[in-house]
Amino acid sequence: MDYNSRRMTREESDAAIQAFLDNGGEIIRLREATKKDQEKAARRAYHEDRAMCGNERSKEIIERENKLEASFIFSRDERNKVG
Repeated sequence: MDYNSRRMTREESDAAIQAFLDNGGEIIRLREATKKDQEKAARRAYHEDRAMCGNERSKEIIERENKLEASFIFSRDERNKVG
């Protein structure tokens, strides 16, 4: 389905979700990204791009963020799972 051609009906959406679940998919909590979330993601993407180009400061920032994420009891995916 082309996104711009038409929108899904509620029934089509429910059927697609059920098919996803039937095929082993999991539902995670979805929410609209806040301005802070968007800015954080943009900063991370910026540093990931610069780190790939060899920038040492960006490599350190990405490494620090990865260590912080690893120190959490639950991963980001586990924190967003429903039920």
